[in-house]
Amino acid sequence: MRRRSSKSGVPTPKKSEPQGVPIPMSAERPQTSSVASSLPTPSLAAALARRRFTLSGAADSQNQGLTVYCRMPFSRSFLSEDQFHCSICLDIFINPASTPCGHSFCMACIGQYWDGAKLCQCPLCKETFKKRPDLQINRTLREITEQFKSMSGVSRLGSGRWRGVLGAGGGGGGDGGGGGGRGEDTDHQDPSTIEREWMDTKTQLHVSEAEIHQLILQRQRKLEEIRSSLAKLQLSVERETAGVMCVFSALVCAVERSQAELMEVIEISKRSAEHQADAAIRQLEQEVTELRKRSHALSQLAQSDDYVHCIKSYPALCTPPPIRDWSGVSVNPDLGTGPIYTSLSVLVQRFQEEISKMVQFGVQVPLESSPIPQPKVKRVQEYAVDVTMDSSTAHPRLILSDNGKMVKCGDCHQPVPHNPERFDRVVCVLGREGFSSGQHYWEVEVGGKTDWDLGVASRSINRKGKITVSPSNGYWFLSLRDKHNYAFRTDPTTELLLNLRPQKIGVYVDYEKGQVSFYNVDAKLHIYTFLASFCESVFPFFSPCTNKSGKNDGALVITPVLLMDTHPLQPDDCDEVNI
Repeated sequence: MRRRSSKSGVPTPKKSEPQGVPIPMSAERPQTSSVASSLPTPSLAAALARRRFTLSGAADSQNQGLTVYCRMPFSRSFLSEDQFHCSICLDIFINPASTPCGHSFCMACIGQYWDGAKLCQCPLCKETFKKRPDLQINRTLREITEQFKSMSGVSRLGSGRWRGVLGAGGGGGGDGGGGGGRGEDTDHQDPSTIEREWMDTKTQLHVSEAEIHQLILQRQRKLEEIRSSLAKLQLSVERETAGVMCVFSALVCAVERSQAELMEVIEISKRSAEHQADAAIRQLEQEVTELRKRSHALSQLAQSDDYVHCIKSYPALCTPPPIRDWSGVSVNPDLGTGPIYTSLSVLVQRFQEEISKMVQFGVQVPLESSPIPQPKVKRVQEYAVDVTMDSSTAHPRLILSDNGKMVKCGDCHQPVPHNPERFDRVVCVLGREGFSSGQHYWEVEVGGKTDWDLGVASRSINRKGKITVSPSNGYWFLSLRDKHNYAFRTDPTTELLLNLRPQKIGVYVDYEKGQVSFYNVDAKLHIYTFLASFCESVFPFFSPCTNKSGKNDGALVITPVLLMDTHPLQPDDCDEVNI
């Protein structure tokens, strides 16, 4: 191949030029965002690294002897700059690493992405990894990326902009006149040095920009988290305040009622003692009067000079009158309130200790609270319906009462027919009647059970084999595990902190609004509400769970709903509180 002379006629050096590696190219190459699928092979990278030439034209004497990595014509069609961009930071790879699915990202970008994500998955294809991969830097891809950055950057040295920057110190023009002799000036910087510094600075800028961007994102997420927590805290404070006022009002009423009853007992005891004392006083006064009369008669008889009258009257006067023995009679001032005072003192002491603990450690705030106002328990009781369990859906281990109001888990399978409606793996049972409209409410006694599930389920739920319980799969229910862990089966699970352990659960369904609510019936407190969109009939759902711990052998019992005229929930003195 013949070298071209410069305009000044200065011949180029006769040093032979390394030849490029021939690469077969297709007419059209589809573009893809995956780097790993379209990267050149290491042999091709080596060929690209060897593809260089020396600029020795006389048009720019300052470029003589400058070795430049150029972007060859075939590299433009074979290597797209987008293929070397990270899909997260949208910049050229920095320490690239490849995921098991084959996609590549900057090591820092994919690490920060997984740190802030709930699931460990590929940002491009969304493939989820059960365990976070231990990524290593893809050294081949890093070398190719650095080579590509070098080629794509240095190839622009031939532009007028770079010639102006690099040639500013020489003052020489394209015709070699004026300062052409200053091409050998030692003050002129080597363009390759400037290019390397520029590339290094650009890389550092990208890294700094990505780090600052991540810092901004982290702080924005923290701001949102704090603001959300403050909103939840305010709602919790309002509900806790209402609950405290309700509990303490009930406590004050109970204390005042007990005080009035005790005062009444004391008053009755006082009246009884006074009545007995009055009777004794009257009888004693009568005896004293009789004795004084006898004493006066004896005194007069002793002063009489009529000895005959004295002798005749003395026998009658010396005989003592009929009187009562009062030695064992007394009025006891003790009203029998001593044991009551002792019990009250113990209760007051325990109450003060509990209050001190609350002041010292604070009151537990619920993790989740319902975002919508909830109807009071006594209002939803107006929509009470008669619910019974459908034995044809019950798991073989479940034992149902004859009236379908009680269910417990047995130790072995019952001889029951195998029908499509029956659960064959999960110990649960559905209600006999479903709901496709309207509002419905029922109550279930859970007692001291350590595990249970209560709620509603869609008609088309899977009843065979392993079941995934979540609203997206047609299940809306509240769960208790290990006696203290309450949760609503969302995805992920919504944990609930309940300070008052419910003995009876109320379930309320508003089909049109897609609302499922749970209540602590005895405490008159709302527990949780879930908003859904029902597209088919829903059925009451019951699961007494198994008795693996040996402490969960109790039964779930559907109890009659007592309306506010006779139910202990009748006072309208407090709102529902998520405790």
